[in-house]
Amino acid sequence: MVEVNLVYLGIAMLLAPALGEVGKIRARTDKGFAWLATSGALYLLAAAFSYDVGYGLGGTLAYGTTIFSAIGLITTLIGAIVILTSLMK
Repeated sequence: MVEVNLVYLGIAMLLAPALGEVGKIRARTDKGFAWLATSGALYLLAAAFSYDVGYGLGGTLAYGTTIFSAIGLITTLIGAIVILTSLMK
């Protein structure tokens, strides 16, 4: 069930720049939306590591899910902070 949540989170982060363009705020905060798009790609990569491909690699690949979801969380936080500081100026 975790991989489904990571997939939804990744898709939502990839949709954020498009929604920012519709809301006319992406032009002022382009770097922040780039961070959010990067985090979306990282969440999808983490979801890919959660699938078991056989050969007894399930335990080994779980580290990839943990690492890439943590990096995705950090990039999401950086992107949100950059967007908020750009909008407050």
